[in-house]
Amino acid sequence: MQKILCIETASTNCSVALSNGEGVVAVKEDYSLNFSHAERLHIFIQEILRENNLALSNLDAIAISEGPGSYTGLRIGVSAAKGLCFSLDIPLIAVPTLASLSHQVKEKVVVVPMMDARRMEVYTAVFNEQQEQVEKTSAKILEADSYSHLLEKGKVYFIGSGVEKFRNICLARKCCLYRR
Repeated sequence: MQKILCIETASTNCSVALSNGEGVVAVKEDYSLNFSHAERLHIFIQEILRENNLALSNLDAIAISEGPGSYTGLRIGVSAAKGLCFSLDIPLIAVPTLASLSHQVKEKVVVVPMMDARRMEVYTAVFNEQQEQVEKTSAKILEADSYSHLLEKGKVYFIGSGVEKFRNICLARKCCLYRR
């Protein structure tokens, strides 16, 4: 089975997972509100490999969250992933951060992932009930009537680090908010 090391550093969360090609078999993560990527990423990689009796040479590929997100966090994660892939001569798989967030919602509903971009701005996109991206990734300044065109049509899930700021100003209360 494929052994894929998965790295996520687009937000304050620093995480490393190991996948066997069918699902995740191990995870190491830090949910701190402070950025800890430089201190924790390589330690997490070493620990997850050791705990699963693997060496770097056993990996078949590395997947990395490609953003949008924290410039510094992404730079740390991508640099580590590219260096490992180059030295191991294995593929690098870039995974869009917002698409990854949207896949956490298992219901067949419209999903709006949001990554906090400071002040009242978020990085966001819109995914339909079939998990197809229907509005391109963009930086958006949140307003009380943001996403009213979607909320008028039915239930919408909002997910990600930008949800809390939207919850505080959202005028349409029939929306379903979820945050992980």
